[in-house]
Amino acid sequence: MTYHQQFHRAAIERGIPEDEVSKFAKFLRFAIWTSERPNGVPVGRSGGLPRLPVGMEWPSSELGPLPFVASFDCAALPRVDGLALPADGSLLLFLHHEWAHDTYSVVGEQKFARVVYVPAGTDAATAEEPDHDEDMFCNMTRDFVGREYDLFATVNAELPSWFEDDDEASRSDDQEHLARNLAHRKELCALARELWPERNGADIYLGGYSAGIGELATDNMYTTPETRMAEDILEAREKAGELVVPPDEWHLRLEEEALRVMREWVPLAQFVPDEVYQARFLIRHDDLAAGRFDKALSFTAFTE
Repeated sequence: MTYHQQFHRAAIERGIPEDEVSKFAKFLRFAIWTSERPNGVPVGRSGGLPRLPVGMEWPSSELGPLPFVASFDCAALPRVDGLALPADGSLLLFLHHEWAHDTYSVVGEQKFARVVYVPAGTDAATAEEPDHDEDMFCNMTRDFVGREYDLFATVNAELPSWFEDDDEASRSDDQEHLARNLAHRKELCALARELWPERNGADIYLGGYSAGIGELATDNMYTTPETRMAEDILEAREKAGELVVPPDEWHLRLEEEALRVMREWVPLAQFVPDEVYQARFLIRHDDLAAGRFDKALSFTAFTE
């Protein structure tokens, strides 16, 4: 039974109309929260040195090698709806968040981020620490090789940040219309929290939403990667003459485009590398299902 099926059955058993449960479930996502807190078997490792395919060079940019963030054993990770991770193999994350953020460009920062997938059965070995400038981390709060520790997983239910907000003024017209047409919205939100109690954050989040989770939480939709992408798309279409958006309609069009992007993309991994930055890797659902991890995009931002 999937997590959505579990939720659906529990809601129906409480007498909530099925059509309302189905509408609500479209906004319910499940994320894998990983942390150092022991819970079952390890699903990955944070820090240390990665196991790379024999003969593969350490992922680098024109400025130098990229710090290794973490690796995940895909076979050990929980299977959650809407996150089509490989059934086996390893997923490795590399990111120099300062260099990435300093580009102030979604396109530019991709040079400083990598997602590497190592298929099961690949001949791999623990990589040696690459040569790097000793001063490259002078403004960072950790060394090039971070503290190594196991990551354990739990599954958490997530909803858009506005979904559980009772402040009508903070919702758009579409959001308010939806909220009013879900008579049992509060009961359904409470049920999701009952079935999957909220926990005290995690080190790395896989799946879910780009906002409203743990230390990455934000109340401003305009700080999310999806909205940055939507704004770039609308501006590019206007520049190409494909679209004309009156100034008084920009907010609405941006929200509509951001929701479309949100349906098309999913957060592959989200984490806070230090106290200053937050980092996210997003990938299209179809690219994730096809294993095209080179299509993942990195988004770094300040935590405040």
